[in-house]
Amino acid sequence: MRPERFQNFLVDLAKNDPQAGTAVTLKEAGDSKHPYGLAVNLGGREVRWQITIRSAEGDDFDRPEKPVEGDVVHVDGPWAEGPEGWLARLVAGSGSNEIADIEQLSLREQPRDGLTVKCHSGALLFVRAL
Repeated sequence: MRPERFQNFLVDLAKNDPQAGTAVTLKEAGDSKHPYGLAVNLGGREVRWQITIRSAEGDDFDRPEKPVEGDVVHVDGPWAEGPEGWLARLVAGSGSNEIADIEQLSLREQPRDGLTVKCHSGALLFVRAL
């Protein structure tokens, strides 16, 4: 999955989640520094994530994307606290058959806020808290 489509996927998921308020792309939120990302209101405060990618081997951005599907990811927790855990549960519960795994970065030995989303295509999407 490429970053723009993943960004739109996250915005749509967040817009349909009752825990979230307004959900828009970073560009729509006035951020011109980060090309891809999500800004969402959670619990009365805005939370922002930047999306970057390590493309699948051989992916040519000059050609139309060819989604690669596989088994739907089943992540049952443990869940990180706060916005990161919310986002991880949102992605895990989406039922997308393009997503192979989700890693919550705050649960690592050297924690940071964010996710790594592994796609069946081999692409890695990095969702970093801003």
